[in-house]
Amino acid sequence: MKRLSALVACALAALLLAGCSERTYTGTLTAPGDGAARTFTLQGDGGTVFSVKVAENVPVVAWPEGTKPGDLYSENWPALRLSVKGRTSLFGGEPVALEASSVQIDAAQQPEGLTLADGTSLTVWQASFDREYCAPDGTVLLKERLGSEAADTIESVPGLAEEAKENILGFYEAQGILYDLPAQLEKAHAAYKAEGGDFELYTLGQEVNLCAQNDSTLWFVTKVTLPLGGRVVTEEPLCAAFDKATGEALGPEDLFTCTGNELAAALLDAAGITDEPKRSELLAAFDESRAVFRGEALEVFFPKGAVPGEETALILGLDYTDEVKALLQPRALPQRAT
Repeated sequence: MKRLSALVACALAALLLAGCSERTYTGTLTAPGDGAARTFTLQGDGGTVFSVKVAENVPVVAWPEGTKPGDLYSENWPALRLSVKGRTSLFGGEPVALEASSVQIDAAQQPEGLTLADGTSLTVWQASFDREYCAPDGTVLLKERLGSEAADTIESVPGLAEEAKENILGFYEAQGILYDLPAQLEKAHAAYKAEGGDFELYTLGQEVNLCAQNDSTLWFVTKVTLPLGGRVVTEEPLCAAFDKATGEALGPEDLFTCTGNELAAALLDAAGITDEPKRSELLAAFDESRAVFRGEALEVFFPKGAVPGEETALILGLDYTDEVKALLQPRALPQRAT
């Protein structure tokens, strides 16, 4: 009997330890907490309601732009998505007491949503690296990825004068967003209504990165991510070149020894493409801004639908051979290609 009692006691102790061990709980804060008491109520993703206590020394991290730790107790946002690490006891009713050891604000619901053409209202959630657009039932229709912005990329290039930074930034401010968000939301919502439970969220985004440079020239590539249906996406690059000293944008004539159809024909010759009708289709679809300079190769991009004979996007990768170098102005050869 004593041995049985000991086993029961050990089992109970194990259960208590399991119940008191730290873990991470995720959920939504829909009403401000009590700032004086440092408590708030968390609606857990699994349905459990937690009464969370945050001690003075507990770190609170706010990831989304515009949020701050004090938003746990403010009315700045309609709702917040949180990750709370801490301990709960095994026993107790609702709400379950949760003593936090850290709190993280993962996303904030924006005060204003969006309305689709049929009157459907969407809620918008801002996280640190993406923005979600949700149907009234909470289904995420589209995730807009927030990639590297031009300003951050420009600042990461060492040795640039302030004038050069301002001119390059001005170029990208004028360029703006290259995708049609409202149109993509309409497509995602139409797919959601048609597919029901089989629907997969759409993804799109845009980011700017440095793709090549030399002593006199910088090249940046804007990568636009567009949904083709569900989680299937296409990525379209757009390249721009700048004078490293002034930041002034450079045109095709500053980079190539010939332009337009003559340049297109020479690049197709270098790629060994002579068969018709493919060659004529590529010639008609060529765009100098789709020639992406990289350290290891020159890429010529043709978007999906630009070439009638191609069902997908097409990329021609050209090594910097003597034939290709002959098509480039002296300033247009990236460092790693020399």
